[in-house]
Amino acid sequence: MASGCRPAVIVSGPLHLSLPHAVVFVVPVTSRDRGLRHQIAITSQASGLSKLPSFTRPEDTRAVAYERLDRRIGTVTPAELAAVRRILRAFLDL
Repeated sequence: MASGCRPAVIVSGPLHLSLPHAVVFVVPVTSRDRGLRHQIAITSQASGLSKLPSFTRPEDTRAVAYERLDRRIGTVTPAELAAVRRILRAFLDL
């Protein structure tokens, strides 16, 4: 991974991904456990993360251009993705 790059979980849904634009919503991931309940632990080896557990940072969710995405390193479990989306719904009062 290049300097200044951070792993992230793509949280855009199918409707958003079908739009004719070049951005995706992502939740950054960190290896630092801050003990915050809203930062969902990623524990799956399939995630491709070098440090497990790692933790999502939903408070830093943002839209990024596809061109800024370097490469796919792995995948989170359906349960991990559902937990991140639950936190985002709560944050956005949806």
